[in-house]
Amino acid sequence: MTIIFQKLIDEIGLILSGCNKVSLETKILSSVWVLSNQESFRGIADRFGLEKGQLHRIFIEFCESVSSINEKYITWPSAPRAEVIMKSFEETSSIPNVIGCIDGSYINLSGQATECRASYINRKGNSSMQLQAVCDHEMKFIDVYTGWPGSVHDSRVFKASPLFNYLEQNGIVNDGHILGDSAYPLQNYLLTPYRDNGHLNNYQKRYNFLQSSCRSVIERTFALLKGKFRRLKYLDMHKIEKVPDVIMAACVLHNFIREHESSCEVESDPEDSDMSFNDPCNSQGQNEKSCTKRDRIANLL
Repeated sequence: MTIIFQKLIDEIGLILSGCNKVSLETKILSSVWVLSNQESFRGIADRFGLEKGQLHRIFIEFCESVSSINEKYITWPSAPRAEVIMKSFEETSSIPNVIGCIDGSYINLSGQATECRASYINRKGNSSMQLQAVCDHEMKFIDVYTGWPGSVHDSRVFKASPLFNYLEQNGIVNDGHILGDSAYPLQNYLLTPYRDNGHLNNYQKRYNFLQSSCRSVIERTFALLKGKFRRLKYLDMHKIEKVPDVIMAACVLHNFIREHESSCEVESDPEDSDMSFNDPCNSQGQNEKSCTKRDRIANLL
């Protein structure tokens, strides 16, 4: 039994209950196997000496239990930790005061996952649920928000998230910011690229290049997440209300593993390509403070 598996047992053993006929080790191992593979439930149930329906119940209970401790493993950085993250990002990207990178990813669902299937169809024509996440320089999630249908735009998901309310009220220490693509609104705490209208100056082009390079860490984090937990590539679940627990559980386990074990990086799959929208600095009602901050940083690079 590996040390990391024993730590997982110690972490959720008291939360995970249910049928005494199935050992705690079997519950955890079978559930992690379900998350990590795209093998059928029947095949996995046979592998662990369980019935198919029994495995379904164990898996949902496991995901609910792991999801319930998300605040322990997915945490917004304190001031001292934020300083470490900012320093690391600046060393690799030259952009100062970056505390994390934000993006959204589609978690594909089966067509039977919901009666309101049309609302879950994303721009690629697949039924999916949105996963919004912010990661740090170590590819650990520092914020995760999920549950919205795939048809909903990233900016709307962001504005509905607890993170948006927190940042609106508190901002980020030391005039910090997160980096996002052009799908997100430019804010003092969220810096996005300049819209390439063919008239960008050299400072703006360099900023866009460095910002994009830095932001690639969230794409690699999503790739690592789905590489470990392949079930997220296609969730064949009939109860849509249980899907967020499965997604959150995978994100918690991702951080748990990153914390307790060194991992190999996975090549990112640019499945969620950027979508271009009007630059808020070229629109009415522009956020002058945010635009000035971005211009100041671009001129420093």
